[in-house]
Amino acid sequence: MFILAPILAYLTILYTPGWAGMCSDEDGMSDEVRRAFVNKHNEYRSLVAKGEARNGKIGGFAPKAARMFKVSYDCDIEKSMMAWAKKCIGGYSPWKDRIELGENIWMISLPDYDKVAAAINATTSWFKELERIGVPVDNVFTNDVFNSGVTDYTQVVWQRSDRIGCAVKSCSNSSVMMTFIGCQYKESGNWINEKIYETGCSPVEVAQQLRTSPIG
Repeated sequence: MFILAPILAYLTILYTPGWAGMCSDEDGMSDEVRRAFVNKHNEYRSLVAKGEARNGKIGGFAPKAARMFKVSYDCDIEKSMMAWAKKCIGGYSPWKDRIELGENIWMISLPDYDKVAAAINATTSWFKELERIGVPVDNVFTNDVFNSGVTDYTQVVWQRSDRIGCAVKSCSNSSVMMTFIGCQYKESGNWINEKIYETGCSPVEVAQQLRTSPIG
């Protein structure tokens, strides 16, 4: 028996305060920023689950998800992402430093960029790859998909990536002026020849079609 509570389809994903204050704020992160990352990820995962995300590859919409789980926040993953962000190098962190963690990054050439805006804009930029580039109708992550420039989107909605930790770091020194934004994901997504997520009717939709309660 699998629990319906975490399923996103046909639900409005709202932040619940269960993890408020659980992570350290010593690196300038706050629960408001963490909420922005979580809520934006879940907003977009819900959009995909409901079949309402525009797919630029084929026109129309990306397929509905059968089992799309909401993401939750992980303080240890945040520490890993922040350790890289604080280097102010730009680019992705070495794979050896984040085994089993996926990663998305975004940079803007303005130091001290508002952290909440950074969280929202970065996640939106990642997700918008679906509309700008798109994925094939079979929803399989092939080498062609990997090389097409849509890997940030696929990581955002990768079905098994249900924990995130993120960092926003202002960088201002002699060599760089920017704000670095990144999220890491567990489990890591973007595995060749795997489905980005299971497609089909959600349990909630099936229950509606069968005129039965999704709970009872």
